[in-house]
Amino acid sequence: MSTEHEVKDVFLSIVNTMKYMDPVLKLTTLGGVMLFQYFARMVKEKKLNADEFVDFQSFIKATDGQYDIMNIPAVEEEQLEEELRSLGVHSMVLPDLNKEDGMIQVAVYQPDRDKFGAWYERYLRNQMQGGEKALQELKNLTADHTSIVSFPLEGQEMSLGEDFDSMGINYARLPDLNVGDGSIQMVIANSDMPKVEQWYRLKRGDLLKDGVVLPDYDTVTMQQYQETGHQSEETYIENASPEYQEANAKYEGKEKGELEQTVEEQQHKIRSETAASFESYANDPDYIPLSINHKTLVENTSLANPEGLRKWNQFSCRIPGTWGEKEKQVIIPVDQVFQMDGWTDYIAFLKKDKAPLVVDATSGKIDAMIRKMTGTEFAKQYFDKVEKQDLTLKKGEVLKKDKVVTVKGKEIEKLRQPAPPMKVKL
Repeated sequence: MSTEHEVKDVFLSIVNTMKYMDPVLKLTTLGGVMLFQYFARMVKEKKLNADEFVDFQSFIKATDGQYDIMNIPAVEEEQLEEELRSLGVHSMVLPDLNKEDGMIQVAVYQPDRDKFGAWYERYLRNQMQGGEKALQELKNLTADHTSIVSFPLEGQEMSLGEDFDSMGINYARLPDLNVGDGSIQMVIANSDMPKVEQWYRLKRGDLLKDGVVLPDYDTVTMQQYQETGHQSEETYIENASPEYQEANAKYEGKEKGELEQTVEEQQHKIRSETAASFESYANDPDYIPLSINHKTLVENTSLANPEGLRKWNQFSCRIPGTWGEKEKQVIIPVDQVFQMDGWTDYIAFLKKDKAPLVVDATSGKIDAMIRKMTGTEFAKQYFDKVEKQDLTLKKGEVLKKDKVVTVKGKEIEKLRQPAPPMKVKL
């Protein structure tokens, strides 16, 4: 097993997540990339030990990154691992980032979700509580003729229970798998549902007098209830306790002052084509350059928050020819993207033998087909390649017009003012 020192050395040797990732790893969403980097940061900050990070890396390799994160209330970690292992469920208990919420999170291999779901239902039923009826008593009383009802009344469990007791409603309270979503779930005897409807009408009327509009309650299936325990990597991170949030804040550029400026200016800023590293990429035969138009491919996009990727040191743009529901975004490390001097357009460099990260703009899912391409194949199919001879000019040469990429066999040119030596022809 790797030591913390070894993991830290590896971490410090990279500048962003995508370079850090082992090429064997197959993360299927941007959330997976986010969580991978977050754990690496926490190792560096000594909030997690190296074994936890290495275990997560091993889990990703074993599952090809196909996992769901599930909330599980009030369970011992060793008991959970033993029970899931005995059922043949491939899973990993994730680091508990918030020991005060009464939950632990487990990553479950997606093909094993059915087996996990059967265990999850049994476990959650055993956790039911509330009122005068334990679950088994409620089931026996009703011959299991019950409904799961989701009320938008989180925080009012006590008064709701008192009302139900006074009205003789038979119920059992389910664990809240998603604290903060505003809803709580209860199992109600079907024969008592008319009483619930009457109570809810009165409740809604009382709140309306105070100007509060109460939405309808929902009847849900056990599977729908279980899905409330499914959370994204982003939510898992956001629900971390203050000590983890503080440790991560420096990387997010949220701290005020010099550190924030350092993060924003040094990590997130797209450098100019005059940067020394531009020539390094331009002269590297292992990389292929792409021409990216800011207005059409960066501004004109349906991606919800393209700027949000900058906090992970990633640049994104729309892939030409993809629009609306079918829009795809290519994600490129910021340090491989350069802004044209005097223009808003960019030159980006891709590894010739490695597929870039491409995601669906709506779902965030990684495009599996493009992952099978090389960088060269991707550039040829989707982008106009910047010719090698256009990346460098002889010393002292002055540009009076810039050759743009060839589009459908027609060479397009743009005029611009004379430029100093070593500028890029686009």
